[in-house]
Amino acid sequence: YYCRNLSANVRAAFDVKRNSGLFIGAFACYGYKKDPENHNHLIIDPEAAKVVKRIYQLYLDGIGTLSICKILNEEGVPCPSEYKRIKGYNYRNCKKLQKTVYWTFSTVAHILKNEMYCGHLVQGKTQMVAYNIKKARYKEPSEWIKIANTHEAIISQEDYDKVKKSEDNVFSRYASKARQERQPGLAVPAFDIVTETLAQIY
Repeated sequence: YYCRNLSANVRAAFDVKRNSGLFIGAFACYGYKKDPENHNHLIIDPEAAKVVKRIYQLYLDGIGTLSICKILNEEGVPCPSEYKRIKGYNYRNCKKLQKTVYWTFSTVAHILKNEMYCGHLVQGKTQMVAYNIKKARYKEPSEWIKIANTHEAIISQEDYDKVKKSEDNVFSRYASKARQERQPGLAVPAFDIVTETLAQIY
């Protein structure tokens, strides 16, 4: 009972900070870094932010997600986790293969969907299943804690909205197409279907 109660209190304290517009993550998302004078505030990392801006511009110019990966990899641009390693951060991406140092579809797609780049703090996307189970569940977007205009934007809201609209259209179009080509009764998550289909297109 004590451990469960303590866990709930800690979670509540974190939510108070999130709702106050304070960043509480261990590492800033790619393109940002923690303000040395206030670790609960994000400031732009010029070197990484330049890559983020280029990814958005390439996409707005009509370059597909996998093609963007190819361009960055051919130019030898370090992927986010490799960039953090080079900069000396004790960072480990549990979703990345141990020796994967290149850009992937999911990495670029995540950057294109991350509203943090508009200057808005978006936190609380996951929650531990239970205090004694080291497993997290993804929350519905409606449950996320979003505070607007907490840090300097890298991408304008207008450009982000354009990308989101395009991404939503692509997802909807190819999810429908992919489902039609699937065998009846075969259950596959929509995102996996689209990812597989897009990989065959770009």
